[in-house]
Amino acid sequence: MKISLVKKYLFISVLFDFGGCKEVYIPPAIKAANNFLVVDGFLNFGQDSTIINLSRARSLMDTLPSVPELNAQVTVEGQGSGLYPLNEVGNGEYAVNQMNLNPDQLYRIRITTTSGEQYVSDFVPIKPTPPIDSINWIRKDDGVNIYANAHDPTNNTKYYRWEYTETWEYHSPYDSYLEYVNKQLVSRDSSRKVLACWSTLKATNIFMASSANLSQDVIYESPLEFIPTGSEKISVKYSILVKQFALTREAFEYWQNLRKTTEQVGGLFDAQPSQITGNIHSVDHPGQPVLGFISASSQAEKRIYITNSEVWPWVDNLFCTTIKVRSDSIDYYFGVNGYIPITALLSPPNTYLASLGPCVDCTLRGGTNIKPSFWP
Repeated sequence: MKISLVKKYLFISVLFDFGGCKEVYIPPAIKAANNFLVVDGFLNFGQDSTIINLSRARSLMDTLPSVPELNAQVTVEGQGSGLYPLNEVGNGEYAVNQMNLNPDQLYRIRITTTSGEQYVSDFVPIKPTPPIDSINWIRKDDGVNIYANAHDPTNNTKYYRWEYTETWEYHSPYDSYLEYVNKQLVSRDSSRKVLACWSTLKATNIFMASSANLSQDVIYESPLEFIPTGSEKISVKYSILVKQFALTREAFEYWQNLRKTTEQVGGLFDAQPSQITGNIHSVDHPGQPVLGFISASSQAEKRIYITNSEVWPWVDNLFCTTIKVRSDSIDYYFGVNGYIPITALLSPPNTYLASLGPCVDCTLRGGTNIKPSFWP
């Protein structure tokens, strides 16, 4: 669960129009120095680790990033038995390897901060997650839509949530065989090639669906991602790793309210901002808000790939051109103006083909030239 809860909570912006003059109104809730605890994570019933992220909420007027909660004690407690302390990984992250949770027992988390404040969640049941049936995609004129499909033959799940991570390979328009090093042009080593790169992006929106009003527990083509035509994401090869979680009705309602508040605000008839009540409470100050909701479930995963040839025609929107650089001008172009050499030309002599940095060095477009271990 990697969405930015800190930035999404308490979002509101109000403009009043008085006689043709507009004055910005900043509510006290925005200006307040909120320091509420934010708890982001879930109790993993499967073979994967349980990871809980702790941070402190910031005022929306504050330009600083969220502050991680360091040196806390985080423990998973069973209602009947079982105690699983989490280890501090760093930057507000606490984790424990696979826990032998009893599916017939209720569990909660207990948090003790360095200042001695204690927080506990409600006890929650474990919800087994059925497998993902498929992740399918449909090519349309304006792009590619990606969907999740799932079902539970026992009709016990009914409430689903998804997270996903995208990874895509992209190439520079030009392959560089030269580097500008210490005011000299030298051959580019194979370990420093910048033709092919990979970028990774975790989704931050909330994706969920329910079959509670259906006769069968079936989810068909629940929308996940839309990739517009010409996007770099499918210029070569694209992958999406989808994780699926079963929710209780209470957890589903929490995520539904959070989505309405954070993603559907903007119009007169959209959902209006409100305080989101989770299932985590301050022991020392019962009325103090705590942001987050703890669930317990297993998770299901599925990865698919989409290649450029499968969606053709698909034209990358990056526009690049080349120039010719004489040997007496290499410092001006390569040292000062951000051009990167591509190759030496036979004619005219002592001349090099070059282009702007992002057109040659794929790492300048945000990715890395290190191939992911899972990439085919």
